[in-house]
Amino acid sequence: MSKSEKAHAQLTRRRWMVLAASAVTAGCGGGGTTGLAGLPGTGGTGVFAQGAISGFGSVIINAIKFDDTLAAVLLDGQSATSSDLRLGMVASVQGQRGSDASLGTANSIEVWSIAQGLVSAGRATPGGSGQFTLAGMTVLTDLNTVFEGYSAVLPVLPGQRVAVWGLQTGADARSWSATRVAMVSATAVVCTGLVSVVNSQRSVNGLLLSGDAARALAAGDLVRVRGTLSAIDGSLALQSVQYPSAPATNAQQGEAEIEGWVTSVAASSRFNLGTVVVDASQAVFDPASARVAAGSRVEVSGVWQSGVLKATKVKVQNVQEIETVEISGRIQEFTSLANFVVRGQPCDASGLSAVSNGKLTDLKLGVSVKLTGTKAGDVLKVTKLELA
Repeated sequence: MSKSEKAHAQLTRRRWMVLAASAVTAGCGGGGTTGLAGLPGTGGTGVFAQGAISGFGSVIINAIKFDDTLAAVLLDGQSATSSDLRLGMVASVQGQRGSDASLGTANSIEVWSIAQGLVSAGRATPGGSGQFTLAGMTVLTDLNTVFEGYSAVLPVLPGQRVAVWGLQTGADARSWSATRVAMVSATAVVCTGLVSVVNSQRSVNGLLLSGDAARALAAGDLVRVRGTLSAIDGSLALQSVQYPSAPATNAQQGEAEIEGWVTSVAASSRFNLGTVVVDASQAVFDPASARVAAGSRVEVSGVWQSGVLKATKVKVQNVQEIETVEISGRIQEFTSLANFVVRGQPCDASGLSAVSNGKLTDLKLGVSVKLTGTKAGDVLKVTKLELA
């Protein structure tokens, strides 16, 4: 590796580019070392939100509806549009808050998967709890995991090639909670975890790394690596490296809304969401009696102070909140009331006896609708529907 490449890698590690309690996954192409979504505060202000996408019409992250009309969108490092985003993808949004705290305008939206490759062990079925191993990572699924290409008769099994979006659940970064799992055909391998160095050999989650880019990795770094598996020794020949996190600095400014799993607790009012340090000493808890522990799924609102997220509110999420989805858009495909697609999401409204502003028989291809429902594996069970 050249001096300039080493300098670039060192600079990247010093930058603050957290994908909070979620992971990030390398997108595509190109070699070298790059960073991921930055938090507000290279001198600017605004709001930074990070969490699983829970709705469309405006992109909904952590109950904030972001107008994405003019947002620059990156999907695994590639330029995309908001119509390419899907439920359950973990997104980082930077923008401005609206006059209503539940509204905002997105300037940029970044989405990165956390893992990709062949499933080596385990099983996961839409609509239930499961677990599988991919690129040395343990991927957990539950009732709120969105599946694409899978069903009860076609579960995730060893030998299948998948991509995963999710949130970090363990301090060792080997365990992740999947918010979305999709069947893919791409052959590249993506792995997110902590770098281990033994006898000058680097590995992530037990996966040996090779290539010039590997030499710049330091023990303990949280990285997302992408490459191809060697047919000779099974090592991963790196094509790209991203740093989901780096040492905190004083540069961050502005508000933040971050969703994730508590990965460690340092004190009664201080805990970590992945790599984000949260100071909740002055926070209001919702519910008021709630106290966080490792394994709690929370949504933290606050402001950045000296590289720490100073929480103003800590909300412990419940199952109903996590599973509720809101989508506005046109019906893209329509087979029946039990089988139609809005914003790329298969929907089932067969449980409805009526709709607002019209009749059930009005539903057809091209009709604009606003619906609310709950995730059920690969399908959205519609509980309320309104014709726009």
